[in-house]
Amino acid sequence: MNDCVITGGIVLDPLTGSREKRDLCFNNGYVSDSSPDADAFRVDVAGAYVAPGFIDLHTHIFSHSLFGHGRLTADRIGVHQGVACVVDAGSSGAITIDAFPENVHATQATRAYAFINIGSPGLPNLGGGHASRPELLDLEGVVRAFDRHGDWLAGVKVLASQSHTGAFGLEAVKIARKAASLVDRPLMLHIGNAPPLIDDVLDLLREGDIVTHTYHGKVGGVLGFNDAVIAPFKEAVARGVVVDLGHGRSSFSFRVYEAARAQGMPLDCISSDLHKGNVDRYAVSLVRTMSKMRALDMSLDEVIQRVTLHPARAIGLDTLGFGSLTPGISSTATIFREIPVDIELEDAEGEVRHASTWLETVGCVVEGKYYQATETL
Repeated sequence: MNDCVITGGIVLDPLTGSREKRDLCFNNGYVSDSSPDADAFRVDVAGAYVAPGFIDLHTHIFSHSLFGHGRLTADRIGVHQGVACVVDAGSSGAITIDAFPENVHATQATRAYAFINIGSPGLPNLGGGHASRPELLDLEGVVRAFDRHGDWLAGVKVLASQSHTGAFGLEAVKIARKAASLVDRPLMLHIGNAPPLIDDVLDLLREGDIVTHTYHGKVGGVLGFNDAVIAPFKEAVARGVVVDLGHGRSSFSFRVYEAARAQGMPLDCISSDLHKGNVDRYAVSLVRTMSKMRALDMSLDEVIQRVTLHPARAIGLDTLGFGSLTPGISSTATIFREIPVDIELEDAEGEVRHASTWLETVGCVVEGKYYQATETL
């Protein structure tokens, strides 16, 4: 059944800015203004918030026989955590991408999209090296993949750090930039340990491209001498580059984010970079990452925008109804509560900040079907 009614909630729509206590109906899988059928599935969420389905813009949920270990499934960090949509950030490349529909779409309820890695195998191991030599880069293979899978490929991914691209780093970024331009999709740029230098790679980004792990705490990031934001990052922001969090195991620093924010730098999207190596500590879930941003004084509305409307617009999913609760177009919702707490939350550097509120998902709706959240957050 694709009909359900979420009753008693406070409905938030980032697109319209509305906030009202009302029921939210799904008919034939889509948000509807009409009254539901008598036999529609009903969920009473009295006092909880109801928002467009949460989107995690940076995850790793693709497994392949070439990879030597298991990966997280989309549902483990998706509908089981109240997240309606996940985006795999470069786990698959030109020689592995064709297995994505069978390994992910055919087995998971969570809506899943992907950035294709410029390195032809994708990410066969988390240690890197997948794009460190010219023969591992396949410009034509990446472009051709969009002919076959353009309906769910979000863009092109390149990991611009020594551990992934080695001494070939800047050339790999240039080839990825070319691929993204040829398919007219955004380039997602992972920034980390140099080489290549962040100054050089940021200069290659265009309006609509995405930089992830933006506020990591490694040497050579977006902060320079005396913690001043470096000019290439300011210029990238001014050009319209999308700024993503990408928490991960070692890629988010409270101190760096706070220093950059104090100098007027934005955060457009909140994402987890969840993978097998950080799901039990560090990132844990998208909602825990959101709670950390609340602890850093980001308002609830601002947090919700950054996991709904903003990521939807970043990869063109807003035209499919993601990021809003538009009748007849939108087909997802997330139900969550904000709970008073008195706890310490940890970033990827081991620093802590005090949190007085905690976000907890109740469940989500995907194409009119309700899924209860079951994973510890």
